[in-house]
Amino acid sequence: MNKKILFPIFFLIAILQSCTQFKENKYFRHSDSEVKFELLDLYIVPFNLNVDGTRVGGISGIDWMYDNTFITISDDRSAYSPARAYQLEIHQSNYLIDSVNFSSPIFLKKPDGSLFDLDEVDPEAIRYHTAAHTFLYSSEGGRQENIQYPFVWEMDKSGNYLRHFDIPSIFDFGEYSGTRTNGGFESLTLENDTIVWYANELPLKQDGKVPSFEKGFYPIRLVRHDIKNDTVLNQFIYNVDSVFAKPIKSDGFYINSVPEILYINAKELWVLERAYVSGVGNHIKLFRLSTENAVDVNSKETLVGQETSQLKKELLIDFSSFDHKPDNIEGMSIGPKLADGRSSFYFIADNNFSEEQKTQIWFFAVSGLAAIN
Repeated sequence: MNKKILFPIFFLIAILQSCTQFKENKYFRHSDSEVKFELLDLYIVPFNLNVDGTRVGGISGIDWMYDNTFITISDDRSAYSPARAYQLEIHQSNYLIDSVNFSSPIFLKKPDGSLFDLDEVDPEAIRYHTAAHTFLYSSEGGRQENIQYPFVWEMDKSGNYLRHFDIPSIFDFGEYSGTRTNGGFESLTLENDTIVWYANELPLKQDGKVPSFEKGFYPIRLVRHDIKNDTVLNQFIYNVDSVFAKPIKSDGFYINSVPEILYINAKELWVLERAYVSGVGNHIKLFRLSTENAVDVNSKETLVGQETSQLKKELLIDFSSFDHKPDNIEGMSIGPKLADGRSSFYFIADNNFSEEQKTQIWFFAVSGLAAIN
């Protein structure tokens, strides 16, 4: 297919301008799905954008709040500035992103009101708790000697700590069991005012190996947690795909993992897979999960031998089908309704504070989706 892109031109002003328009190869619909995605625009946030003395980068989570306002979170472990979130306004006109504006940072605070020191926290996902007007966010865990296990906390709009949730001990760090380093809670989604879902990015040590090149069983746990009573209701198995390619060099880095999930309705959950292979690039896919008749593995200490209990998944988007290469996409969110009645949908990429990577905002229209906004 002849592929054509109008490459971005942007101006470094306080309100940033839209930068990419797509003319061809902008639709994606899996043959078995009634859900159809149309890629409307791709926006690039300038590298090292400064907001109130902080570097905007490492954006690993996004969630719609109201109108054109979103909340985002940086995975900066207090290396460049204290761990923080940003409110973000995304304005669109004529089905293109017109402007993007990051507001003052919201610094995450510990229970005693102090800011996080270097490597005490690894923030990854954030969701807006509509009823309480608060935020829930996840951490993969700290990396200091006095280590902080992966957690899900609630904070107010000023970043003040409100409460934590009792995470199952199987997610603690251990020599032979528990969460792998940099494999904790990258994902978070709210089912309603009282139930939150979260998942480990990579299989727990006792559950199986990390995804490799061979098709296999690489299970992670989707946890359904009642935050009103602070109790785990269910755990379900999601099997991560194998890695799509081998590194150019035999000792090159590779990974496939789950950076985000999104609750759709009582029967459906969406899961984002993000793969990276050194010398090859990223491969991003979005899957739909059916939670009907799901097998609860909450009581299982290990998932070895539980292949038949995994949830059924169906491909919704393969980003390699589009004209532009995806970067390190880690966040996703539904957005406000569009003028034509379709749902807006956004993905955001974590640039790892690297000039070689881009903070991309992918803007889609989605049809065939049951109303969730």
